Amino acid sequence: MVDRSLIVTSGTTTQVKKVVVGRPVRRVQQAGNSISTAEDVDVSTLVNGSLLVYNTTSSKWTSTTELENQNINGGTY
Repeated sequence: MVDRSLIVTSGTTTQVKKVVVGRPVRRVQQAGNSISTAEDVDVSTLVNGSLLVYNTTSSKWTSTTELENQNINGGTY
């Protein structure tokens, strides 16, 4: 189902009056899946505090407590 939207522009402000895409979801149920059952995830070294880091050699997400090649940018304050 696709519905048409009405877009109103006034100066530099744009307002979308209506957006409809597909059918509304009435009820959501929890899946019985776990991230550890995914084919591209290796949690064989899982310990408390582990992170999943992508390993290009194995092409899998691997659990680790040590970060080696990550750049973390906390932003500007």
